[in-house]
Amino acid sequence: MRSSRRLLAVPATVALVWALAACAGGAPASEEAGPTETVAAPEATQSGTGEITAANLLETLAIAQKSAGSYDFTMSTSAEGQSIEARGSAVVTGDTQELAMTMTVPGAGDMEIRLVGGLMYMNMGEMTGGKFLQIDPSDTSNPLAGSVGDLTGELDPTKGITGQQAAITSVTKKGEPEQLDGVEAQPYEVVIDPSKLTGPEADSLTQAAAAGVTLPDTLVYTFWIGPDGLMRKMSFDLLGTQTEMTFSNWADGAAVTAPTPDQITTENPFGA
Repeated sequence: MRSSRRLLAVPATVALVWALAACAGGAPASEEAGPTETVAAPEATQSGTGEITAANLLETLAIAQKSAGSYDFTMSTSAEGQSIEARGSAVVTGDTQELAMTMTVPGAGDMEIRLVGGLMYMNMGEMTGGKFLQIDPSDTSNPLAGSVGDLTGELDPTKGITGQQAAITSVTKKGEPEQLDGVEAQPYEVVIDPSKLTGPEADSLTQAAAAGVTLPDTLVYTFWIGPDGLMRKMSFDLLGTQTEMTFSNWADGAAVTAPTPDQITTENPFGA
């Protein structure tokens, strides 16, 4: 039970990961970065004329990701011998981000999730007959719609920077650069004050606390960022739950597509 309870923190921490590492991709640079400091673009970081700081971290990642447009990723989260493994791809187009992800979850087996065109498609193996369940977050008759709405909000690249920026208390270099995805990626220690988070990120952490997870006063992440301002890896340990994500094939990530009609089921095992 303790392992299961700790793994309940995964949705909260993954939401925060997306918000910090990926979902900043489409946010307008001038509107949400705040007036604290002129933001260093990836070009400045690449040429060595600028340093990544707490004030420009999110904007640096945002500019670089929006330029790249797509990427592949992996995620591994473990606690007390149980683990969740995931891999997938994301495509950023304008102010939208679409996602395809496969996951292996203890006690549930393999599942596949796609977010395309504002809809979520979920294949839960035998539970959905090997097909995808289509979920519209605006469908109030579907008991899953609310949670899908939260998830799509967390993955919305136009949201989140404002609350996140205020929550970053420090960004410092940590060790020597490492060769990742064909570049020299510098590790940075990023310290977050969870009490200063707002929006979906704060809601997710509140839900984790309600599930019995005692949150620390600070969250400490390590981001490995290339000279192009793109993240190649991130990791953190929250209450003994270790999570690591990798990001690769920037600008050349796998395509994200909706399931074909014959791959979609109308039988909802959750009683919609």
